[in-house]
Amino acid sequence: MDTINKKMTENGINKELNKTNTLEEFYAGCGIFVTGTTGFVGRGLLEKLMRVCPRVTAIFILLRPKNNETIEQRFKKLIDDPIYDDIKAKHPSALSRVYPMKGDVSLPDLGLSREDRNLLLEKVNIVFHVAATVKFNEPLHVAVNVNTNGTLRVIDLWNELKHPISFVHVSTAFSNANLYEIGEKIYTTSLKPSEVIDMCDNFDKTSINQIEKRILKTYPNTYTFSKNLAEQIVASKCKDQPFAIVRPSIIGASLEEPCPGWIENISALTSVMVLIMRGSVTIIRGRKDARLDVVPVDLVVDTIICAAWHVTLHRDHEVKVYNCTSNACPPTWGQMQQLVLEHGRKMPLNDTLWYPGCPMTTNKYIFNALSVIPYVLPAYIIDIFLRLRGSKPM
Repeated sequence: MDTINKKMTENGINKELNKTNTLEEFYAGCGIFVTGTTGFVGRGLLEKLMRVCPRVTAIFILLRPKNNETIEQRFKKLIDDPIYDDIKAKHPSALSRVYPMKGDVSLPDLGLSREDRNLLLEKVNIVFHVAATVKFNEPLHVAVNVNTNGTLRVIDLWNELKHPISFVHVSTAFSNANLYEIGEKIYTTSLKPSEVIDMCDNFDKTSINQIEKRILKTYPNTYTFSKNLAEQIVASKCKDQPFAIVRPSIIGASLEEPCPGWIENISALTSVMVLIMRGSVTIIRGRKDARLDVVPVDLVVDTIICAAWHVTLHRDHEVKVYNCTSNACPPTWGQMQQLVLEHGRKMPLNDTLWYPGCPMTTNKYIFNALSVIPYVLPAYIIDIFLRLRGSKPM
């Protein structure tokens, strides 16, 4: 860390931001703090910052010890990802400017040591807050602590920075899923963020569960609700400051960068596609004509990086919101289904269970029947055959 102190001085910050012509110039000499770099978007963001912004002085990434792994072990696992191979080959010095910091957005003061926090306050100029729990069934108090309170903790850190430039909070396009059309503005809830935080901190488990049931009558899950609360906190506490909120929709595999088709893990939409191709899913409940609002991860990363620059050069009284979606020309779930089936049949997966075939229906009774029959009926037939042979049923 002493190396950073020698490299970064107040003069290292670009004093003429309004005169910058490129993003590379904007980021030159800056210190960056990123949360959520072990996730899909955070990993892609770190890779691009290292690749296209070679004059960044330092990138501090918040990592928490996990599964008996130290942050050093997690950091090594992170940079051992093949997406960083090109950077290691062409820009080997880039890795020396990335510094893991032990911390956790769910803890007071982000769980940072006093020494690390002081270092960030002195050396960081731009903050990207990407960390979140994306589990749809997360208990309310957990989702609020990580997604809502965690955002507040990162804002508190930014407010103490000696040389702040801009802040980008990554939210979700579904933070207002109860509304038909979403503009690039902040929407409020009947419960204020401070009220929800207070209830989660002080109420007993039974009371919190009752509040959660009430909330889920309007919002589809605790994830989208807690992200909405986080947006409200950013909007109320960060007026007249260079703050941006980026709202991506469903995030899919990359279009071009770091390589075409890059995906960090099998989850969400990708897991649905894989299950269909394997033949593990026999029916989907939904409308074929429903819009599938999916956006490639590299476009999301580009939006995040550009938002930090744009909000700095074009300040406003209100926090700027950038919806990052494909709603200009969205595919449908029916089109996705046909494409997955087509390619699943042409290029079968190694662990294919059944010939891919997956109709869609809006009828819950048909869905329930066809979800069970393809598995239960063959089992009954096999049991009958075994009984006729005098064998014990499976």
